[in-house]
Amino acid sequence: MKIILPIALTTSFLCHAEQTLLERSLSQELTKAVTKINAKGAQIIDEETRLGYAATFKNFIIYNNTMINYTDDQLDVKAFEPIIEKVLIGTLCANKALESFINLGVIMVYRFHGKNGLYITELSKDMSTCKKI
Repeated sequence: MKIILPIALTTSFLCHAEQTLLERSLSQELTKAVTKINAKGAQIIDEETRLGYAATFKNFIIYNNTMINYTDDQLDVKAFEPIIEKVLIGTLCANKALESFINLGVIMVYRFHGKNGLYITELSKDMSTCKKI
């Protein structure tokens, strides 16, 4: 019995380590998108926000932003998050350029840091929850 348990546990983990064809295809597409974004270098989004870089993992695309005029302790997260929810997260489903993300169930994460590099907050949107328009 002592030998069977480690073998069963190892086999169980190995069986779930492979990507499906759909997962692999999604990973490739998200990697292409991230590479394209990052090739442009840091981008000023507006007078307060700079997109430093994007990253991807599984079905996530993560946008790492810096609030260029504020440190982490200068922003009230409780006031900041509803603004980001309204002007950014709330507009994603209607963005026609993101239709493929809706169909593929991509989760878009917007992470924010202060100008001092310290974490402020992050908000996300599971694009599969968007209704077809």
